[in-house]
Amino acid sequence: MIRRQELTREKTAQASRAAGIAGVKELEAPVRSVILLEDRAQVSRRVEVELAAGSTRLCLPGLTPLVADRTIVVRAPAGVQVDEVKVQRRWRIGTEEQPPDAAKLRREAKRLRSELADRGDELRAWFQRRDLLALSAKLLVDSVNRELPYATGPEPHWESDLEEAYQRLRGQDERIFEASRHVEALQRELEAVRMHQRMSFQPTEIFVAELLIDLHAAQAGRVAFEVEYTVPCALWRPIHRATLVDKELRFECEAAVWQNTGEDWSEVELRFSTARSTQRAEPPLLADDWLQVQRRQEKKVSVQVREQVIATTGEGAASGGLPGVDDGGETRLLEAQVKTTVVSDGLMRRVPIFGLSAPAEVDLVCCPEIEPLVHLRARQVNSGKQPILAGPVDLLRASGYVGRSQVGFVAPGERFALGFGSEDGLRVRREDWSEQERSKLTGRQSITRHVTLFLSNLDDQPASFEVQERIPVSEIDKVKVEIDGKKTKPQAKADDQGIVAWKVTVPAHGTERIELVYGLSVSGDVEGLN
Repeated sequence: MIRRQELTREKTAQASRAAGIAGVKELEAPVRSVILLEDRAQVSRRVEVELAAGSTRLCLPGLTPLVADRTIVVRAPAGVQVDEVKVQRRWRIGTEEQPPDAAKLRREAKRLRSELADRGDELRAWFQRRDLLALSAKLLVDSVNRELPYATGPEPHWESDLEEAYQRLRGQDERIFEASRHVEALQRELEAVRMHQRMSFQPTEIFVAELLIDLHAAQAGRVAFEVEYTVPCALWRPIHRATLVDKELRFECEAAVWQNTGEDWSEVELRFSTARSTQRAEPPLLADDWLQVQRRQEKKVSVQVREQVIATTGEGAASGGLPGVDDGGETRLLEAQVKTTVVSDGLMRRVPIFGLSAPAEVDLVCCPEIEPLVHLRARQVNSGKQPILAGPVDLLRASGYVGRSQVGFVAPGERFALGFGSEDGLRVRREDWSEQERSKLTGRQSITRHVTLFLSNLDDQPASFEVQERIPVSEIDKVKVEIDGKKTKPQAKADDQGIVAWKVTVPAHGTERIELVYGLSVSGDVEGLN
C-alpha cells in the first residue's frame, strides 16, 4: 500500500522532467499570519528557498485539503516568474502514515476488548453460579416445608442450613454487582478510546494536500516570497471582559477563535476582519403597480401596540439577530496583541485585542416592568482608539465574577453602560391596573392606567437610586397619551422615547411609594386598542 504513494511521487517527478524542470524541491513553509473573517480565514505562509537559474518546482507539504484553489496567490519578488500553481490532494495510506497516536490507540482498544471479553465470561459464570445457589436454596426450603408437618419441632440444623444457603446467595450477588461495575467501566473506557480513534481518522487527518509551484528564476540566488490562500472551518467573534473596582472600569476586548481547518497555526500573527465576503448586493426586483377605481368605504383607523427597540449605539444599544460581527457599518481590521498558537481541534481560544481603563459613573437603577431588582450601573466613555464591537461581556467586580451581559457597537469617544448585578438589600414590588370609558355620542374612548411601585430598603444605610417606567408613545394624532400630573406622585415627565424616571432616596429600613397615572385618549374611528 505504501508503494502506491511512492508511485504518485514518481509520477510527479516524471511530469517535472517532462516539463523541463530540473527537480522538485520539498521545503517547509510555516504559517506567518492569518486574517480571520466571519466564516473563513485567509492564511499567509512565508517561503525562503535557494533557487538555481531556470525552472524549479517547489512542493509545500502540510496544507489543508480544504484550501480553496481559486484563492491561492503567490507573491514572488522581481526576477522570479510564477508559471503554475496547483494543489495536489491524496489519501494517506499505510500504517506508517497514520497519526502518531493511532498505533497506541489501537493497542489500547485491543487490550480493552480482550479484558472486556474475559470479564464478560467471568460475569456469565457468576450468573450461572447464582442460579445454582438460588435453586439450592429453593430445594432446601421445599425440603423443610415437606418435613415440617411431621416434625415435633424445628430441627436445629434447619436454621443453620438456611442461613448458610442465603448467605452464599447474598455473597454471590455482591460479586455479580462488583463484576458488573467493572464491565461497565471497561465499556466506558473502550467507548472513549473509540471516540478518540474516530476523531483521529477524520477526513482532514487522513486526506492530505501539498502545493506545487513552478517558478522560473532569471538568475540563481536566495529568494523569499509569500503564499496566500483562503480556508473554511475557521471563524471569530468578539468577546469582552469588564472589571469594575471602586469607580474605575477596566474593559478588555478579546477574540473568541475557533478553527478546524486541518492545519495547526503555531505562533502566528492574528488579525480579525469584520468584512462579510459572503454577502452580495443585488438591486431589488421591479414590479408593476396596478391602479383601479373602487367604491369609497367607511374610513377606519386600525392601530396596535408594538414593542419598539431603540436603534442606537453606545449607551442603551441593543444587538439582535443571528450572532455575527456587528462593526457599525464600516469594515474593521483588528490586530491581536501577541502571537498565538491555534490548534485545529474546534475548541475556543481567547486572544486579546486591546484594553482600556476609564473612570465610571456608578449609580443604581431599577426598571420594575422588566425585573423587580435594583441593579448597579456603570456608565463610562470608550477612551480607546478602537471601537468596541457588539458581543457578550463577562462582568467582574472586586469580589469576583458576577455574571454576563451584552454590549452593542460603541464608537471611540461614545458613552456606554453596563450592569454589574443587583443589590440584595433593595426590594421593588409593582402593581398595575387600568379602567376604560367610551363616549356614547362621539365614540371617543378614554383609557386610564395606574402603576404603583412599592420600594423598600432592608440595609442599615439609606439608598438612592433611579426608577424607570415607560408609557406608550403615539405616532398618530387620533391617539393621545398624557400623564396625569395631579395623580402622579412624585411629579415626572416622559422623554421622547416614553421613559419616565424618578430619583428616589429610601431611608434605612424604610419604604417609599411611587404613583404613575397616564391616560390614552382614542378617537372614535380608531380600533385595535383595548
